[in-house]
Amino acid sequence: MVTRVYLIRHCQSMGNIEHKFQGQYDADISSAGEKQLELLGLRFRNEPIDVIYTSPLKRARMTAQAIAKYHNDIDVIDEPGFIEMNVGELENRSLKELALNYPETAEKWDRYPDLCEFPGGETMAEVYERVNRALDRVIAENPGRTVVITTHGGVLRNLYARIQFGEPAGIRKSEVFGNTGVSTVIAEGDRLYFESTNDLSHLPEDMRRPPTKFSFEAFRGSEPV
Repeated sequence: MVTRVYLIRHCQSMGNIEHKFQGQYDADISSAGEKQLELLGLRFRNEPIDVIYTSPLKRARMTAQAIAKYHNDIDVIDEPGFIEMNVGELENRSLKELALNYPETAEKWDRYPDLCEFPGGETMAEVYERVNRALDRVIAENPGRTVVITTHGGVLRNLYARIQFGEPAGIRKSEVFGNTGVSTVIAEGDRLYFESTNDLSHLPEDMRRPPTKFSFEAFRGSEPV
């Protein structure tokens, strides 16, 4: 029995534009994000979908709703397991500020993200376990169905680490997923694999920019703020 899972990163948010380390901060979406949602919804309007799961944060839920509006009989289910990382004291703060005031965390994020421990928040190991438990549960509850999951960049990197490499350290080699990027995962028996990753073909060329890779490297070595 084959279960198809579409993993979709949320549309562009204001935090993405402002280069904020958003975490679970519930940011509004941008005007470009609104356009992305229109095009994403059209992409899926004729796709057979059985159920949609979403992170409860606004940017992910609005992404789920953009798809659901063409599928009147589909449930949109909040799944806290797919919420973005809880980065504690780092929530909604600029990359520069964090690089200067949390140099150890910033270095781990850039070089060894699987070892990150966010002050007042989760460890990356906890995130990895949380999001992959949620994925396993969704697959087990929907055998043979087509599932959509709308979620976040940090969540997707942890799922990618598990599916491609089988361990948290795989996040060091993870892809960076673009806003409304669509990845397709196939669950077949004990096999779990990507059929495609980060497909942005629903967006016009001028909106298919390489996704921003949030890095603290450029800000290290400056004076604390």
